[in-house]
Amino acid sequence: MIFGVDVRLLLIALGLVLATIAGDPFAAFDAFQKALGRGDIIGPICTAMGYAFVLKASGCDVAMVKMLTKPLRRFKWALIPGGVVIGFITNMAITSQTASAAALGPILVPVLLGAGYPPLAAAATLLVGCSVGGNLFNPGEPDVVAIQTSSLAPVSTVMGSMFTPNLISLVVATVVLMIVIRKVSISSKIGSTQADSTDMSYSLRKALLPPLPIIILLLLQPSLNLIPSLFERYPHGLYVSMVMLVCSALVMMVTKTMAVVDFFEGMGYAMAKVISLILAASCFIGGLTALGVVEHLAGALGSNQALAAAASPLLTWGLAILGGSGTAPSVAFAQAMLPSISKFNVQGAVDIGVAGAIGASVGRTMSPVAAVVLFTSALANVPIHQLVRTVALPMLTALASIVLYGLFS
Repeated sequence: MIFGVDVRLLLIALGLVLATIAGDPFAAFDAFQKALGRGDIIGPICTAMGYAFVLKASGCDVAMVKMLTKPLRRFKWALIPGGVVIGFITNMAITSQTASAAALGPILVPVLLGAGYPPLAAAATLLVGCSVGGNLFNPGEPDVVAIQTSSLAPVSTVMGSMFTPNLISLVVATVVLMIVIRKVSISSKIGSTQADSTDMSYSLRKALLPPLPIIILLLLQPSLNLIPSLFERYPHGLYVSMVMLVCSALVMMVTKTMAVVDFFEGMGYAMAKVISLILAASCFIGGLTALGVVEHLAGALGSNQALAAAASPLLTWGLAILGGSGTAPSVAFAQAMLPSISKFNVQGAVDIGVAGAIGASVGRTMSPVAAVVLFTSALANVPIHQLVRTVALPMLTALASIVLYGLFS
């Protein structure tokens, strides 16, 4: 972070160093090659990002944001929690935190400023909403895919295990943020309401399309067996990439937007920004595995649920703060730890992976080098250190809630 080294370069270099120390430098390269051919990981992530690009090209993302934001303009007291929830929902459909903030920010920030909130409060609301973990409710999210493929648990099991702790994290962060923003608003002595001329007109048809893949995947779970003939061909459920392809085509037909190129540009963006992190993390894991660190650590976490509950979110949280990415530490942790743990306790492996994913989201939200933090501070024109300081307490209490949930659940 001090020297501006890209996290991918750092992970690959460390993997090579560790593998060399272990006497097997090719272990890092073998891990890279193996990860590159993982269609069960690359397919869902790339197509989910392709779908997000189709939503952007068709204007569906902005339409959804306007539909959710418009009712809040009349109720100033609801703008902070409502803004966080809208950001959370937006991040469910658009799994990139920066892209979610880019879609919601130009609408939410003027609304909050128009209601009399200071820029710092608007920025903190946007940041927490778009980064605290809405993406973890999307089956195509890299964190979710990594947990599923590493533990070999069904996607429905991962999503079910994610539901309660992720919502607890959201609620705790939102409540504490409201308290912090109240103090910020009082200290800034801004009480006047400025005029907000943001155009809030939208197409209802477009606004209802973004969450379509999530709804389809939830309804077409094998356990529900709503379409028996379909599950004869896909007994373990539909592929996420298949659903993303179908929904992208539906969006293009409904909105009459030819966004085929946008879809594949989104897939390329996912390869450059997300898959590259996973490949680099695989090199690092290869080095750790060659040294025997993964085996010993996985054994310790698998045999001590209390240790795992506290260590997994704290570890990924710290790495996310340092690197600015929530994906890299979450995916690396899942791929390194869960396969060994799942041999003895699949549900335990899923729970540990979920805690790690949420911890990484919390760490990213308070990292001064995270892309979404940099974007939000620039959009609202507030200093990065002030924004990080404002969201620090909500994020730390959210982290504590996840540790406590793991200890007592």
